[in-house]
Amino acid sequence: MNAQILKPDICVIGAGAAGRSLAAAAATAGAAVVLVGNDAAHGLHARHPGVSVRALCTAAAQVHAINRGSHFGVAAGSAEIDFRKMLRHVRNATAAVAPDTGDERLGALGVRILAAHARFKDRHTVQAGDFEVKARHFVLATGGVPEMPPIMGLDEAGCLTWETIYDLPRRPAKVLITGAGHGVLELAQAFGRLGSQVVIIGTPGQLASQDPEAVSILLRTLRAEGVDIREDTTATRIERKGRSGVRLHISGEADGEEAIDGTHLLVLPARKPAIVELDLKRAGIRTDQGGITISDRMRTTNRKVYAIGDVTGAQQSIHAAARQAEIVLDAILGKGTARADQLLIPRVVGTEPALASVGLTETEARRRHRSIRVLRSAYAGNDRAQAEGRSAGFVKLVCDERGLMLGVAMVGAEANELIGVWALAIARGLTAEDMSSYLPPYPSFGEIGKQAASAYFAGKRRASIMQRLTGRLRGSG
Repeated sequence: MNAQILKPDICVIGAGAAGRSLAAAAATAGAAVVLVGNDAAHGLHARHPGVSVRALCTAAAQVHAINRGSHFGVAAGSAEIDFRKMLRHVRNATAAVAPDTGDERLGALGVRILAAHARFKDRHTVQAGDFEVKARHFVLATGGVPEMPPIMGLDEAGCLTWETIYDLPRRPAKVLITGAGHGVLELAQAFGRLGSQVVIIGTPGQLASQDPEAVSILLRTLRAEGVDIREDTTATRIERKGRSGVRLHISGEADGEEAIDGTHLLVLPARKPAIVELDLKRAGIRTDQGGITISDRMRTTNRKVYAIGDVTGAQQSIHAAARQAEIVLDAILGKGTARADQLLIPRVVGTEPALASVGLTETEARRRHRSIRVLRSAYAGNDRAQAEGRSAGFVKLVCDERGLMLGVAMVGAEANELIGVWALAIARGLTAEDMSSYLPPYPSFGEIGKQAASAYFAGKRRASIMQRLTGRLRGSG
């Protein structure tokens, strides 16, 4: 039987969140689109992990607020937790994400969906089940697959994952968390606030790109809430203990190997690009250890093919993939010249306090620039922070001698929301002077960043006053 040939404008390979969003946007712009892939193999929470984590963290924050009510003179007693109802809220919130990219909606937009695996036959053709797709442009958005850590006995003992953590019948008494994936810190804080004992094994990968000074404040807060963080350790072996428990052996601490008992092990692994089945060599698409090789406009070594998201080996986040999708669509439609810059993607840890940064860190800026200015403002000096009892943290701005913004790091209440305006400032080449004229509402956390930006000119004014005063003294001598 001869394969049916399709010739769309764009063929998107990968039916996850990024691929579906791109397909919808392309169809809305008038392009003929074929979407190839089947995301049924990826569970609900694996498709939208950030939403699932945020829903659970929000529920846990309500418990935390009740428990610290005495700080505000409120006696509410201890919070009563209906764990099953809480997880039902998580599932409902996650299921409600992006309803405009479901099969029915995409079909209404004219997107042809092929629920099949894709592989390249040559540089111009993709085989998808009984179809051959010869598109003007291809976009690879197949995402990533989990890369489980090499823990001896893990297959036999089993563990919780992104999916199964939300199917627990009751709150875990003591959960051990390891892995290099995102969500380690958020889930650790959430379960700790819900009353579980929590132990983090290893340094969470979320912290690698963050400001060390900001990280220290976050870790200090988590430890104060009771989270046991074993940095610079590695899980080496696991075994079942009793009817339902686990015993995890770790190494790396000064005392050598140690065994930690818990009721559950949660593994949040890093993800590696899902490219094995694509036959990329047939299409002339180059790869490296990190994933598919791309240009700063997301184009592969085959000019007809672009790649976005986890397959590129770049920062693994929904908003990074969304930005890449915008760049690709603009390039295909000839509407823009935007280029990808990983430094302009906000790096966020959604704990309380939140941790967020964008652009160069202070260390990177000192390495790349001859002279920089570091401007700071503390949450403790902010009226809203004091009113809400959330005064831990700071905003740090890094700029060059002319005041050009190079990077921002912040830790504190709502930092994950505040970072957006600073990402825009760096992307648009704004200066500290520009940001000092920004007028946030009062009282708000937004004033902290403005105060930091204004410090640039406070220093300039002091220097100018001293120069004038010195000149007058010399003249009068």
